[in-house]
Amino acid sequence: MLKSNTALGIDISDGWITFALLVRNKDGVKLSKAACAPVPDGAVKDGNIKDPAALAKAIKKLKSKNRINSHHTVFSLVANPTLMQILDLPGEARGNARQFVNDEVKHYAVLPIKKAAVDFCGIKPSSKSRQQRALVVATDSQKITAATKALRAEGLNIDAIEPSWIAYIRACYAKKIAGSFDTNRLFATVFDGTLTMSLFRSQRLDFVRTKRIEPFVLQSEEYPKWLAEEINAVIKFYELERPGKNKQWCLTLVTDIGAESVPGMTELLKARLGPVELQVRTLEHTRLTIAVGLAMKLLNVPDCGLNIDLIPPELIEAKATEKQTLAVANVAASIIFLVILSVGFLSAKGIKANAHIEHNKKTQVGRKTPVLLNEQASLQRQITALSEKLDLANSTLSSGSTLKWGRIMEDIRHATPKSVRITALNSNDNSGMLLEGQALSYAAIYLFVDALGTCRNIESASLTGTKKHKGPDNLVNYSISCSLTQERNSR
Repeated sequence: MLKSNTALGIDISDGWITFALLVRNKDGVKLSKAACAPVPDGAVKDGNIKDPAALAKAIKKLKSKNRINSHHTVFSLVANPTLMQILDLPGEARGNARQFVNDEVKHYAVLPIKKAAVDFCGIKPSSKSRQQRALVVATDSQKITAATKALRAEGLNIDAIEPSWIAYIRACYAKKIAGSFDTNRLFATVFDGTLTMSLFRSQRLDFVRTKRIEPFVLQSEEYPKWLAEEINAVIKFYELERPGKNKQWCLTLVTDIGAESVPGMTELLKARLGPVELQVRTLEHTRLTIAVGLAMKLLNVPDCGLNIDLIPPELIEAKATEKQTLAVANVAASIIFLVILSVGFLSAKGIKANAHIEHNKKTQVGRKTPVLLNEQASLQRQITALSEKLDLANSTLSSGSTLKWGRIMEDIRHATPKSVRITALNSNDNSGMLLEGQALSYAAIYLFVDALGTCRNIESASLTGTKKHKGPDNLVNYSISCSLTQERNSR
């Protein structure tokens, strides 16, 4: 994916579907195509996709109309409620941050759901703090799964899903955030009735807050006042935190108002916010910017460092299995094709040899017959061997057993504490695995065993031996036996 030269961003917001196709060449990244169309009636309601099949068909129609073929695609997150939070990671959680984040998300009342799609990324701490922090985004996994499956059923392959505000910041980062060491950059975005505020201090994300806006507030004359109060609460908090060291404030507001209302909204907010550099933009003028930011995610463009992907793990595994099956099928098909060509060639050569033998029998009886018969026998042996290879290739295709070593290695990487190192990994029968290595303490080894046991692709893990390492470093040698999760592809 990182080597791809094209990427498609699809944003769903404010009742519109917006495409941005980016192409990377030697001169940089450029916008190749852009398109938009209204969301079908009833497809999206209250910030959720209600009719994924209708939405998928509308996207497919828009792609076909604008001659946009299959590309790596990033889709904007359309799900409500969604949790967006910055968490401080305690020292003991750094070895298994994902488990800590998943446990923390369960305590937030904003997500009263059984199964959540969760992703997080580390964010840079301030220069005077060593506290590790993470941006966490979580929402209902079932909503994302249903929408993604409907899109895939229409031939639309989604590679990543992220919130729209992150895509907007990525697209604006080079011009508005990079190099702003003496400025507090506050972004306030209103998408589908939800206010999201994100603050960058000295180029670092320092604050994120989301708040649902009541429909009667959005439609009333009190909306600018309410918006100003929410923004002012953030500004006053930071001014009270560091009195006398306040930086300049720059606010970018993206909201779903008409272009004719922008001057009035700007004046009302300036009157209530005080000395703040303010820019008000409408969703109509930022939809394409958001779609561009989504596509930038896959082109490895230098950005703000926010990397969130909410595609559920089961869909990632399904895509990986499909790619693996397709690769095996392609290789096997190539082998079969070559075998068929070889068999045909050798058969033709054998027929020619037989004809030559018959001809020699008629013209020179017995003179070269033994040589030709030996040649014929050799050719027959080659045909038999290639036929056996053909049977072997067919047998390989009929076997659906797969073992996702890529996913297993990823599980091990996430489960390994910093105080443990792995020196050897062995697997002889593809059903089990033996890990050997060293750790700073016995407690670290027990923690590693427990973490391996919770991995999706490892059925169980048990400690088979420990031994104190000889030397001044007081390390402990260990060996852990793991039983791997096997899966059979359906035929």
